[in-house]
Amino acid sequence: MARRRLLAAPLAAAALAVAAAGCGGETGHASPVAASVPVASPSASAAPVSDQDRAWLRDTRQADLAEIAAGRMAQRKGTTPQVTSAGAMLVQDHTASDAKLTATASRLGVEVPYAPSNVQSLQASELERGSGRSFDRDWLNAMIGGHEKAIAETRTEIAKGSSPDVKNLAASVLPVLQKHLGTLQNAQGG
Repeated sequence: MARRRLLAAPLAAAALAVAAAGCGGETGHASPVAASVPVASPSASAAPVSDQDRAWLRDTRQADLAEIAAGRMAQRKGTTPQVTSAGAMLVQDHTASDAKLTATASRLGVEVPYAPSNVQSLQASELERGSGRSFDRDWLNAMIGGHEKAIAETRTEIAKGSSPDVKNLAASVLPVLQKHLGTLQNAQGG
């Protein structure tokens, strides 16, 4: 039991850090050069895209990819209907969000990664090793922490971003993230 607690704390911390990255909190890149989606040249009428906008697009793209993978993992490994259905919700909603994000980034000429960050990939590997109720607990902790951070960063984008297109995208993502957080918290309590 003591050994389990000793291992659970670092795993939970790593899961939380990566989940935060998974939902927009990571500023790292999967690969410095090739890890981006090709983009169209920005239109002449597009409003300027600030570093804040670019960072939010990049981090949210990596978050979407990480959440899609995490959702699939929960569908496959979850032991409760709440975890498996939350996983399905993440796959569906983050796939839709990602399609909007990549279209917006392409239209604005912003390159976005095509893979989760290295930290997010590490978290996925750690979660993959879990099983049973401990998997459910660690997965929910990671997803809740990530969604809390993503909500805060999305609110920052809405308040401080420069591009109306990116700010509008963030405003459309915020209620989805809030719905996810509520569902994940309910699953954790159940």
